[in-house]
Amino acid sequence: MSFCIEKKLNWLYIDVNSYFATIEQQLNPDLRHRPVAVVPLLSDSTCAIAASHEAKLKGINTGTKIYQAKKLCPDLICIKARHKLYVEYHHKIFREIDLYLHVDHIFSIDEGACKLTGKYCNERDAISIGRIIKKAIRDNVGEYISCSIGIAPNRYLAKIASNIKKPDGLSVITPSELPDKLYSLNLKSLPGIGAKTRDRLIQNGISSVEQLCHLDRSRLKALWGNIWGEKVWYLIRGADLPLEETKKATIGHSQVLGPDLQSAEEARSVLINLTLKAASRLRSKALYTTSILLSIDLKSGKSIKESTKVELSDDSSLILKYALKSWDKIIKNLKLEQIKIRKLAISFHNLQKESNQLTFRDYNEQRKRQRISRVIDYINKKLGKDSVSIGIAPKTNKTQDIIAFCHIPKTGDS
Repeated sequence: MSFCIEKKLNWLYIDVNSYFATIEQQLNPDLRHRPVAVVPLLSDSTCAIAASHEAKLKGINTGTKIYQAKKLCPDLICIKARHKLYVEYHHKIFREIDLYLHVDHIFSIDEGACKLTGKYCNERDAISIGRIIKKAIRDNVGEYISCSIGIAPNRYLAKIASNIKKPDGLSVITPSELPDKLYSLNLKSLPGIGAKTRDRLIQNGISSVEQLCHLDRSRLKALWGNIWGEKVWYLIRGADLPLEETKKATIGHSQVLGPDLQSAEEARSVLINLTLKAASRLRSKALYTTSILLSIDLKSGKSIKESTKVELSDDSSLILKYALKSWDKIIKNLKLEQIKIRKLAISFHNLQKESNQLTFRDYNEQRKRQRISRVIDYINKKLGKDSVSIGIAPKTNKTQDIIAFCHIPKTGDS
């Protein structure tokens, strides 16, 4: 493997600060400069899915249990998440950015990257356009919305730079500063180093980024156990590697159930809705599944999983049939007093492109079912989600919003 080490700035990375909480503060000035946690349910037993800058200063982060968060910060304000609102603002923000620099990649609902070209590859002009973008978001989208911007020779380093100064920062890592400028960071500051990788590095005597930077390519590859370790060697030196398309391992949906949805009857209706949405996403990506996993978390704390094999399919009716078969099997083995369901999740595994190994009869049957499913997708896209459904009419007035992090619907999509 060999890549050219860049001598110029190539990428500008945007990270909207404390995104969900900031949008709530933008729309409600009374929440500004106060500790806010965005939650899936207004319950002390749930956890924060986002925290404002003020809440983070109190030690509250994504994943903090609310009962613990309130001990850390008694005046914490909890706001129920509003999925559609965050998606709407995502599109507003990135449309605004696109007026100044083309947004080449969207990595999540609050992060994206722009390729720098021409004069913007030099530091002074890159900083200038970064400041213009920050001001444009404040002036044209919301005066309370801030973002941290990182500028560097590649996307990897630009993301690192965006985290150097938060909130509302703008940081540059130039080619001439590499890799020395990374030495002061901790290992978890490098994308791709989670808890397990960090522990493995420490076990091998690597406890700092400076030590990691001094390793050769083969040693890094061996420590990671795959080619990514060798790529990190190039990335931390400024090589602008091509972005690899991520192969989606699973597709699914999950939902934490409120008190009015925790009975078997109500939860079954939610499961149908989640399964149909996941099947629609499967078709939108031109993928098929042969494995369905149903996960049920009970109020008692017990978790139950049931995996089912199916013929290669992207068809809603067939997938729903097997999902409900798994549901019936789980519920049948539970005592009536146990059936208080806290969370449901449906996921499709062993994803693949269409098989050419189907018999002629199977092929025709699959095509027939597939056409019906795609007609339903088309109607729901034109007339609004859940205009047409299979099995039951979704109880949309009761269902909890599903929060977008990496899967961001286009405007008008469900």
